[in-house]
Amino acid sequence: MKRSWHSMTGRGENLIIRPACPSDADALVETLEEVSNEGIYLLHDHATRTPAEQERIIRYLDWSRNLIAVASLDNQIVGGMGLFVGGTSPKSQTFCNLGIHIVRRARSLGIGSMLMTYGIDWARERNYHKICLSVFSTNHRALSLYKKLGFVVEGIRREQYYFRDQWVDEILMAKFLQEQS
Repeated sequence: MKRSWHSMTGRGENLIIRPACPSDADALVETLEEVSNEGIYLLHDHATRTPAEQERIIRYLDWSRNLIAVASLDNQIVGGMGLFVGGTSPKSQTFCNLGIHIVRRARSLGIGSMLMTYGIDWARERNYHKICLSVFSTNHRALSLYKKLGFVVEGIRREQYYFRDQWVDEILMAKFLQEQS
């Protein structure tokens, strides 16, 4: 896999999707905090790590089975994605879990599709059987993107979360990467 992908947005901005490096930690935490503060896309309302913790994770990550990627728009990080092996048991080494976030000002530019495609290609090259994710049922744009990229609903946890004065389902989705028997 290429280390980074380069393209131009419809607005003429330079977009780079690449693996994170330790110096990205501050910006990655800032973007997570910004999206978390919106209160409707991520489980936590604040970034769960400090920049120093994020830097350590990036520095010591087993990159052979895990990926943290960033989206950089005109040299400014505007989002990120993590793909992490399912667990430490040999039984959970065949799938990975995905999380993604993009700040508001960078949405609707195709960055989510690019990040997801980058991650799907990465997981395929490492022979993962499938990629798993979960998404709030109220996140219609993300659901649409995941379905467009071939993710299927594997389950629904009804009324799993309560926020903004309503119960919200958790949708469990997966994309199979290898031929199924």
